[in-house]
Order: sequence, then structure tokens, then C-alpha cells
Amino acid sequence: DEIGDDADEMGDNLPAIDLGTGRTAKAISIGGYHACALLDNDTVKCWGANGGGQLGQGHTDEIGDDADEMGDNLPAIDLGTDRTAKAISIGYDHTCAILDNDTLKCWGANDGGKVGLGHTDNIGDEPNEMGDSLPAIDLGTGRTVKSVEVMGNYTCAILDDDTVKCWGYNERGQLGQGHTRNMGDNPNEMGDNLLPLKF
Repeated sequence: DEIGDDADEMGDNLPAIDLGTGRTAKAISIGGYHACALLDNDTVKCWGANGGGQLGQGHTDEIGDDADEMGDNLPAIDLGTDRTAKAISIGYDHTCAILDNDTLKCWGANDGGKVGLGHTDNIGDEPNEMGDSLPAIDLGTGRTVKSVEVMGNYTCAILDDDTVKCWGYNERGQLGQGHTRNMGDNPNEMGDNLLPLKF
């Protein structure tokens, strides 16, 4: 049901989202049809539409539209052994998290290569695609990530050397590469082969 379009649906009548026993949110990010929260224990939970696997649960079922899907019933996203998140950003149908080791992992719909893994297969929509099975994005030799901004069909990151790299759809030159070819959808387009933007 839509909320906020009728009288008496807001204020005390609008319950807080159940993120789990004792859990609170440090940050949130809202996409086209899904939402994610970075929790007080540095885990990430996402809910909403899931057609591309953007909720990172190894399936494409929507979460949060039926009873008993939230709270303790909603598992945190598996980011890898002993890995936690420092920041999150989500787009129309893909999600990215900066991890505690300053690497970047992205999952969900991958048209145009916006997940940055050198292919266009969706990630997170099938079992065994998350956690240690999901590699960190290669942004170049020795490079780590300071911040990430996820748009509808592409992704940009500020790196530790204060350069910016973007990947995904590029039909209007939004990746700043001087051409309109998508980047990140084929092998050998990421890492040192992906040039930083020139300002």
C-alpha cells in the first residue's frame, strides 16, 4: 500500500522500519525501487524490488512487501569473510558498498557493465554470487576508494589519490572518457585500463 497519500498515515501512525533486534541505521541510500541501510554494526540490509539481484540475497524475490520479511528475518548482505561496510550508494537497480578495507563491491543489474566486473551478468540474483565469491572492483594498481556515487546506469568513485573513475553506460559521454562506449562490460576495461577523469 502507498504511504503518505492519505490522512493519518504519517507521524505516530507511521512505524519505523524494523531493521532487526537492537539495530539502528547510520546511513541510508534510496534507489529507483529499492532502499538500503548501513546499520550501527556496519552491516548492510536492503529491501524493495529485486529484479536484478540488487538486494544481494541470491534471488530475485521482492523483500518488504510481505509479512515477516524484515527485521531479524532479513539477513545482512554477505560482503565477504570478516568484511563490513563503511558507506553505501544505490542506483536504479544496482548497489555498491565501500568496505572496511577501502575496496568497493557492487551487485545487482549489470547492463552496460555498471557493476564494473568486465561482463554484463547480473550479480546477486543467484546463489553463491555474493560474499567471497564477489570480487572487489579493480580500480587500478594500489588504488582504494574514498567515496562512491551510484547513478541509474553508471557508477563513479573518488579514489585514494583524489582521482575519479566512472564505468557503466556511456551513451552521452557521462563517463568522461572522450567517447561513448560503455566501460566495464568487457574484459580489460577496468583497473589501470580505465583512465581517471581529467578536470
